[in-house]
Amino acid sequence: MVSLDSRIQLVIKINDIRQEPRDRLFFDQYQYRMQFYLRFAWCMRSLDHEDLDRRLENYYGRYRSDVIGIGTNAPSLADTQQRGDLHNMCDLLRALPKSCKIMIQYDHVFLYTNELTTLEYMSQVEYIDRWLIGQAVIVYPKDTVMLQNPVHQYRTFLKSRWWDPDTSARIKKFLLGRQDLFRIPAGFREKLERPGRLATRDHHFVDHDNPDLLLMLSLVCPGIINKTLPIQAK
Repeated sequence: MVSLDSRIQLVIKINDIRQEPRDRLFFDQYQYRMQFYLRFAWCMRSLDHEDLDRRLENYYGRYRSDVIGIGTNAPSLADTQQRGDLHNMCDLLRALPKSCKIMIQYDHVFLYTNELTTLEYMSQVEYIDRWLIGQAVIVYPKDTVMLQNPVHQYRTFLKSRWWDPDTSARIKKFLLGRQDLFRIPAGFREKLERPGRLATRDHHFVDHDNPDLLLMLSLVCPGIINKTLPIQAK
């Protein structure tokens, strides 16, 4: 690992690990997950210093124009301290053990590992914010949806895809016309009720009892079903 510098506080220790009841380890492999906030973290995706600088400049450069100019409408640019922190974080992440999985989403960094010492080390970086550490605790049966007081027996997840207008209309008519047979979450139902093309996402699901309904849904829209899991009471 790279040596600690003045921006790392040695006094910070991990003393509050949040246990997360799950049916498996994170990514079926890791016991611990750490997440933290770092402004412009998305610019570090390649962990390359030149690419980091290029992404920062491109981000700001999109707003340099004769129309907008560099004024109140322009986004704030990473200052010298932020740039230094980002470059330092690139070095820290590149020096982590190869067994540690690194994911960056927008302004958040996620680390997955089985070595708690790795996360203790990273928690000592003083310029990161809102860091949380979770531990996967396997208490549920695998590939099963656990609910309080479940009403239905199965949960069917849909595939992530845009559907053409005709297929969209068929999906909407089928699901909205059988709400006595399907439980459709409010957010997904709102999408079904909107006019125009439908975009399903892999987190969209319907709860139901009769497995034969899936055959009917597949006939209406082949390829829409991702997976079906049994539902059990907690």
